[in-house]
Amino acid sequence: MKRREFLSGAAGAVLLSTLPAVSIRAFAQNAAGVITFGQSTAVLTLDPAHGAFTGYPGGYEAALLLFDRLLDFDADMKIVPQLAESFTMSTDLKSCELKLRSGVTFHDGTPCDAAAIKFNIERMMKKEINTTNRPLWDPIVGADIVDDSTLVIRTSAPFAQLPNTLAHGSGAIVSPAAIEKFGEDGFAQNPVGAGPYMVESLNAGQELKLKAFDGYWGEKPGASGVVFRFIAEPATRINALTTGAVDVIDSVPVQLVSQLQGNADIEVVRRPGLRPIGLAMNLTRPALSDVKVRKALNLAVPVATIAEKVFFGFAKAPDSPLAFDAIGHKSVGEAAFDQEQAKALLAESGYKPGSDGVLEKDGAKLTLKLYAPEGLFPGDVAVAEIVAASLKQVGVDVQITKIEKGAYWDHLRQDKANLAWDLAMFGFNPSNASGTYHLASLFKSNADDNAKPDVWNIGRYRNPEVDGLLVTADTAPEESARLEALGKVQELVWEDAPYLWLQINENVSAVRKPISGVSVMPIVFTNLRNAAKA
Repeated sequence: MKRREFLSGAAGAVLLSTLPAVSIRAFAQNAAGVITFGQSTAVLTLDPAHGAFTGYPGGYEAALLLFDRLLDFDADMKIVPQLAESFTMSTDLKSCELKLRSGVTFHDGTPCDAAAIKFNIERMMKKEINTTNRPLWDPIVGADIVDDSTLVIRTSAPFAQLPNTLAHGSGAIVSPAAIEKFGEDGFAQNPVGAGPYMVESLNAGQELKLKAFDGYWGEKPGASGVVFRFIAEPATRINALTTGAVDVIDSVPVQLVSQLQGNADIEVVRRPGLRPIGLAMNLTRPALSDVKVRKALNLAVPVATIAEKVFFGFAKAPDSPLAFDAIGHKSVGEAAFDQEQAKALLAESGYKPGSDGVLEKDGAKLTLKLYAPEGLFPGDVAVAEIVAASLKQVGVDVQITKIEKGAYWDHLRQDKANLAWDLAMFGFNPSNASGTYHLASLFKSNADDNAKPDVWNIGRYRNPEVDGLLVTADTAPEESARLEALGKVQELVWEDAPYLWLQINENVSAVRKPISGVSVMPIVFTNLRNAAKA
């Protein structure tokens, strides 16, 4: 299919304009050996339960240093041991035996043994305590102690993703004694883990100070402490970094990366993300229930050009419902741009231009309401404007509603009767790195499409073949069979086009030299766990 270049000047200018410089006198120079991280999101709570670490991703980034988990992800998102020295899944995928490290203690001096692990697993099983990440924890039905260093976790059905759950941020192991001391309501402000750093002070929403934990079982932390400081404005973060007020920043605007790359004292750290951005389609709308219309919308938008021009090459057009580095990703198509073919498909579906140029069918105009957040996803409003301008060129009238980012999720997760949008910008971050979790969260049929979505199938997509394949992808004993099923799901979903696929952005952070060991994970987080300051 033909490819053409297209960019809305007005919309693109939103991202291309440089941000104003802001004074950073309020940020003091770092103490020797302490790394200061200027975060784009504030750390509010530090408990894997009760809504999980907030804000996102700031709370999770702090949790990576404060807590250990049974299992961890390496640089390539492969699962490796952490508190568990080894793990073995049963052949029926209904249990996992873990051999624990001996002699590990929490920051409060209490033992991190099999009893403590059992306490944590059972705590996260409780829906009234662990209210989020339910698809990761619902299959677990118990944890049995074999001895002080051996534990078996059981599931209600074959669950190949169990190791991914244990490596997920919500698998952070907390001190049972601290829960008893501070209570379920107080732990989030007084967290105690078994990680390389422990809390020195927490000023929720502003600053978190951690200090190295001398009793850590593993390699000695590379800094005497880490300070997480909330700096909302990108320009302020960049100025703080260039002047040395902070050592690390996240969420660098891609249009300003070139300025940092020219600074010999700064290193830009980038990594493709696991979060494909797209427009979910409300399939309960008559027009969008037609697959030809959905395919036409995809053909009408120049997503490859958006990735290259709007995001300066720090994004790519997708070739699957999964991001390239997601476990199980399979290339199943291409993001083609062909507005003539889009017009032909719309004509095949019975749409004809009205007197004002907007397509009509049976007296109804093809007008779509597009919901977009302000500042939640990279370039969200600018991209929405480009989409609207592109669809207008093929006769589709798009009306954009901009929504404050903090309120955005509630507008998406509505019951059918209260769905006010036709297209809604959305990006799912599979923070357990599993393609199965990603696809099931977005495309597994809801139990009741009239109710709120079970997870994130907000568009009410329904395909029984996809549902069956997702079960196979999670339960088949052989990994090859699981991956084959997952590949077929991607093919079917891509062909059904329940989304207008947009782009997969890179995560971009920046670090002052000679700070070393800072990494950016595909799951959004900037990770300072292995960072060192000379």
